[in-house]
Amino acid sequence: MITLPKVFAILLLFLIPFSVFGKDHNCPEDSITTLYDLIYGNYLPFEAPLDEEGNISSSPEELFVMKSKHFFNQIKNVEPVKISLATYTSLSKEVPDALNDFETRIQIILPDCQIISLYRGSPIEKITTDFDTLQRIAKMADDANLNSFTFFAANKISISPMDFGQILNMLQNDYAFDPEVLTDLMPKKMVDRYFPGKIIPVANLSEAALLTFITRGGRINKIPKEVFFIKPKSFSGVSESFSTIMIDDNGNFETFAALNTDLIVQLFNRYGIKTEIISLKEVFTEKTGSCSLDPAGRWYQLIGGRKIRNCPFFSMTRKMLQNRSYLETVDFVEQNTNFTRLDEIIRKHVTKDSVDG
Repeated sequence: MITLPKVFAILLLFLIPFSVFGKDHNCPEDSITTLYDLIYGNYLPFEAPLDEEGNISSSPEELFVMKSKHFFNQIKNVEPVKISLATYTSLSKEVPDALNDFETRIQIILPDCQIISLYRGSPIEKITTDFDTLQRIAKMADDANLNSFTFFAANKISISPMDFGQILNMLQNDYAFDPEVLTDLMPKKMVDRYFPGKIIPVANLSEAALLTFITRGGRINKIPKEVFFIKPKSFSGVSESFSTIMIDDNGNFETFAALNTDLIVQLFNRYGIKTEIISLKEVFTEKTGSCSLDPAGRWYQLIGGRKIRNCPFFSMTRKMLQNRSYLETVDFVEQNTNFTRLDEIIRKHVTKDSVDG
C-alpha cells in the first residue's frame, strides 16, 4: 500500500524540477507545499460497506461514487490546487491513483496555461490549442502511460490554425517530431493507410505531422493559390543533399531535403492549394554552365566544354529560375503548360517584370 508519507517523498524527488519547468513557461502553479497540505488533511478514512460475511457489498462504480462523495464533503471548502500537467503526469507515473480522492479540488495546468479538471483521472473539457502544445500533451501522457490523457489529446482537443509559413517550417524539420506521438494523434484510418504497422520513417516525420494536422481538422491561413515543386528526373549524380525546390504564386522560394513530394502534393491539392511537380532533365545557365542527364540517367555538368560526372542541381536550378534561362531547355517545351504559368510568377515576383512585359 502506498502511504501518504511515501507520496510526499515522491513529490519532492520527482515533481519539484517539473514545477520549475512550468514556471519557465509563465503558467502560475501552486507550490508543492499546497498540494502536500491538500493530501495530508485530517480526513476521516473511507470505509467500504460490507455484507454479513465481511465482503464488500457494492459494485466498483458504486464504491467510486461513495468514496468521491466521502472525500468531497470534507474538502469542498478547500481552494482548488493548481498543478502543471508535468507534475501530474510525473506523480501519476510513480504513484498511480495517488490523487484520485482529491481530484475535485485539483486543477491541471496545460503547457499553454489552460486549466482543465478531472473525473476519475480523465480530463472532462474540450479545448482548442496550438499543434505544438497538442504534441507536448500527448508526449507527457505517452511517457507516463496515461491512456486517459492520450485519448484526450487525440479526441478532445481542437487545433488552432497555422499560417502557411509555419507549415513550410514544419516540413523542413523531421527531427522536431516524435513518431509515437504522431501515431497517437493521427486518425487510425490515416495511420493504416499511410504508415502500416504505425511505423513512420524518420525522413517522413514532417510529412506525417502535416497529415496529422490536416486530418485532425487543422486550418491553414495565408495559403497560396498555386505551388510548384521542381525536382530532378533522376537523383543519380546530384551532388547536393536536397530533394526539391518549391515556388509559390507569391514568388517565395524554399529548398527542402528528403521531402516526400508526392505525399505533400496530394495533401496540398486536397486542401485546395493547386500544386504541380515539374521534373527536370536539363538545367541551363548562361554563366555557370549546364547540367543534363546521360542515357543511363546520371547527371553530368558541362563547364567550358568540359564534362564533369556530377551536378550541383539545386543551386544551378535556382539560378536558372531567377534568370529565366529555362526558356532554352527541352523541359520548357515538354512541360509547357506548367512552365508557362511558372514563368508568369517568376516574371512578376522574381525578375520584377510585369506579366505582359
